[in-house]
Amino acid sequence: MAKGIFSDAAGTNVTKEAEIEVVKIALEVFESTSWKCSNSLVIEVGSAMVFSWCISKGLRPWSLQAIFLEIESTKRKAGSIVFSLVDRNGNDMAFSLALAGVNRTQLFKVWW
Repeated sequence: MAKGIFSDAAGTNVTKEAEIEVVKIALEVFESTSWKCSNSLVIEVGSAMVFSWCISKGLRPWSLQAIFLEIESTKRKAGSIVFSLVDRNGNDMAFSLALAGVNRTQLFKVWW
């Protein structure tokens, strides 16, 4: 069950970099809530390559090491994190948020 959503302009034209930025934001949102104490976070990733980067440190590109350091730091504080590879075409909410975020000037996030 989704308990929060966010949308923002990606800041990059490289889709894999944008998706790993999304992973970082999802972790930061989760870590800032009280849910981390009693719930697991399931992050659904639509790219097989990004999924492999999330679960295997040895496969991560050197050019993205700074963001992965931030991700690992947040993961240690956030509790139970699970990554799941999903069909990117099957997530209508993510697609809608991506379209809305194209022209967004600030990060939009909400949780309940």
